Amino acid sequence: MRYAIISDIHANLEALQATLDDMAGRHVAKVICLGDIVGYYPNPNECVKICREQGFQCIRGNHDDAAVGGCGIEDFNPVAQDALRWTSENLKEENKEWIRQLPEQCIVEDHILAVHGSPWHPYAYIFSPGGAARAFTYLSVHHAGIHVCFFGHTHQRALYYSREGSVQEIERKTRFRLDKSGLYLINPGSVGQARDGRPGASYLMFDTDRMEMEFRHVPYDLDLTQRKVIAAGLPLMLAERLVLGI
Repeated sequence: MRYAIISDIHANLEALQATLDDMAGRHVAKVICLGDIVGYYPNPNECVKICREQGFQCIRGNHDDAAVGGCGIEDFNPVAQDALRWTSENLKEENKEWIRQLPEQCIVEDHILAVHGSPWHPYAYIFSPGGAARAFTYLSVHHAGIHVCFFGHTHQRALYYSREGSVQEIERKTRFRLDKSGLYLINPGSVGQARDGRPGASYLMFDTDRMEMEFRHVPYDLDLTQRKVIAAGLPLMLAERLVLGI
């Protein structure tokens, strides 16, 4: 089965639409969203509507929780706090209720785990082989049948591999075939707010029959999103960073 793995949409409608356009014709059976559907950008209701109506398999992220009152905003930076206040005020109640009922993680085909931040906590970050090693250890104890774990939260694509206790970060691979004897941690990058120095939307295609994955990078109308940010009165930094990919 062919899955599209997306994460960190952050209410960026132009980025999400461009991602969906790129998926067209790729025979995607299911879209799995790793959380943070809302937060930062100005189209939370539209992005939630797409996820709901198209039947994406979604989990909650920290911005989703904060926007619907599931956690406080004191641990977010000031720009994120301003955006979350705006999001909470503008997000329709029916969409808040839909977000509240989303799970923190989900299992797909018995051997794939989808989380937002890490297997041990949805708000924890995995930025390094050390963090990946902790995740692999946690998986071996609490999810012994899991072969692949998809995670988001960092807004940076990543691919980690573990076999017989060793952890390797596999870099500069756009396409990769997974070894069924190993364990993998894979981050598709962010749809709505790139932080890898490459402006645009990132997501992942994953074929469970062939055990093949492909990182995808998609341009979108950055200027339109920036104009919307300014018109909504959201922090200007959110518009500026889109063209820098940081």
